[in-house]
Amino acid sequence: MLLTLTALALSATPPPPDVPARMRSLFAAVTSLEASVAQPQRLLDPAHKAQVLADLNTLASLGHVFKADTKSQEPATQALAGLFARYAADTSRRFERGDTAAVPFRVRTLVSLCFTCHSRERVSRDFVDPTRQVDALGLPRFERAQYLAATRQFDAALTAYDEVLGAPLADERAVVQLAHALRDVLAMGVRVKDDPAFTQRVLAQVAARQDLPEFLRAPLRRWQRDTQAWAKEKFDARAATPDVLFAKAKRLVLAASGPAQLLPDDTSEVAYLRASGYLNLALQKDPAFKQRGEALFLLGVAMAALKTPTLWELDQLFFEACIRENPATPLAARCFHQLSERLYFGFTGSAGTNLPDEELERLEALRRLAQPPR
Repeated sequence: MLLTLTALALSATPPPPDVPARMRSLFAAVTSLEASVAQPQRLLDPAHKAQVLADLNTLASLGHVFKADTKSQEPATQALAGLFARYAADTSRRFERGDTAAVPFRVRTLVSLCFTCHSRERVSRDFVDPTRQVDALGLPRFERAQYLAATRQFDAALTAYDEVLGAPLADERAVVQLAHALRDVLAMGVRVKDDPAFTQRVLAQVAARQDLPEFLRAPLRRWQRDTQAWAKEKFDARAATPDVLFAKAKRLVLAASGPAQLLPDDTSEVAYLRASGYLNLALQKDPAFKQRGEALFLLGVAMAALKTPTLWELDQLFFEACIRENPATPLAARCFHQLSERLYFGFTGSAGTNLPDEELERLEALRRLAQPPR
């Protein structure tokens, strides 16, 4: 997210003149926050509180960087920027109230959002940090890999992730980090590198581990099969038109049966990563292309299938955008059906469905917007 400028610079619509400076300030803020998280005593130091708040408030300003004309830009940027800004603002409020314990986890979540934004499609070049700020942070191996990937230094990140993927599983934390690292590298292999041969090599390396956790074996075998099929296609996404990218993504989502389910399906991760990457690329090439509405619907489905706790509402943002951009249409009704079912599912527990009042009001407004005139 912090270096979305790179993607904007490569798109048909150049960024506003103030965007480069804004993005540099965002990069400086997240680097400063990483330093605070790496040295937790700084979060407890009253003299350092103003700097932490200033950094969080800088990140919360991200939502104002992009234009309000939603149909003129690739929608994932706006959706992720809005989610990022709200989360940063809430983190700032919590820290100001004295909740220092929540800051390290929430900064990690913000870094995850950066990674999701920057890894959503193929990139032609990495960001270069000439001052090598990550080296000064002294981050542990896994956190270093995440930080490099989040700041679009992908080749350096892959080197760091390779160490994580080959490290002994000494405890449960190492198991969790292996699973997380594998999914991060899978996302980079599929969406950032668009390279099935690289992805196959990584999956084979992990599959060869004698101590591979059982819960990873089944999805890993499916990822290997899907990557092998992808390699045989020899599909050139960069050369494809938006219409071809959309059609390819739609076939991948339908083959994975995404619209029929609410729970994430990690066995189809390669298909959903490819689909979301192709859809984002199509919308970057032509934000107003004729299938934009259905592309938003399919992005919602794909992001739901790839869902992690840090991105719990991202699929809903795509469905909501679909409704708002296509009011009173059958497509809006389909998007509302997906959104409402996911909201009800998310708030259903042993005590029954209990949606907060603000969610009920949001649903009612979107229902009226989606309904075709009678």
